[in-house]
Amino acid sequence: MMGKIKSAALALTAAVVTTVAPSFQAEAADYPKKPVAMIVAYSPGGGTDTAARVIAKYVQPHLGQRLVIQNKPGAGGQIGFTSLATAKNDGYKIGFINVPSIFMVKMLRDNVPYEMSDFEAIANIQLDPVVLTVKADSPYKTFQDFLEAAKKNPGQVNVGGDGPQSNNQLQVVVAEDKLGMDVNFVPFNGSGPAITATLGDQVVASVPSASSATSHIENGRLRALAVFADKRYKYLPDVPTIAEATGVAVPGIGASMRGVAVPKGMDTETKKIIEDAFANVMKDPKFLDYADKMGLPLHYMNGAEFDAYLANATKSVEAYIPLLK
Repeated sequence: MMGKIKSAALALTAAVVTTVAPSFQAEAADYPKKPVAMIVAYSPGGGTDTAARVIAKYVQPHLGQRLVIQNKPGAGGQIGFTSLATAKNDGYKIGFINVPSIFMVKMLRDNVPYEMSDFEAIANIQLDPVVLTVKADSPYKTFQDFLEAAKKNPGQVNVGGDGPQSNNQLQVVVAEDKLGMDVNFVPFNGSGPAITATLGDQVVASVPSASSATSHIENGRLRALAVFADKRYKYLPDVPTIAEATGVAVPGIGASMRGVAVPKGMDTETKKIIEDAFANVMKDPKFLDYADKMGLPLHYMNGAEFDAYLANATKSVEAYIPLLK
């Protein structure tokens, strides 16, 4: 009698598992049922926001729903990164994460309410270097002009950039260290506002991401004096690298890696749908053509590759963190 009861219980358990499992798979396969929000930790008009809005437009047919940008700027990205880390992991909140900024917030501040383990990588989209720009009518025609002014007037030349404690500011302090200059860094909530301040003569120069400055340079409103990279930037071929401009090798440590991540713990089926959507858009000829016309510097990594990069990228950033303290 006990054997029959045990057999019946096992049969019932198997039936329940059989019933529940297909239901869960069907729910994941049904994703997404509504628009998906993408959190951007910076202001509209900057390089991250521009990239997010372009990819949002072209990922829709691959995802099957609209991708709606939600700007959550402030505190050098901390507000937006925290919002993503604490979001529900049902697939309807994803976000851009920026390297090295997302590391720097953790390294430089106390009681930051997220850990890198709170995120799961989906794909890296861009590698975007920092450029030093001035208004088109600035007396500084070359980087050497700017460097001489900064050395003659230590702490007096105002340079705007995303911050505080952002990848842009990191690039500035590394340049100060390598070039023996001293500027006054003025933080803004993104490259867009920093560029606006430059155009409005609120600062002498700015250090935006190259992608956010390109259109302003091409239309003659800004002049780029140097790009902080080993090679010339594809979309600004006439702008010298910092080594070409100064003869000094200044690491391009501030270059922004922009990738997509989700809150940890997302079910594998939903996560795969998101990963596939971004993998497919990065091969979409229409997107690639438009990104090229817009001057967006693409650098794709799949989820596994981006995860591996994130695991190792802290070392190079940690070496320069003392310069910000």
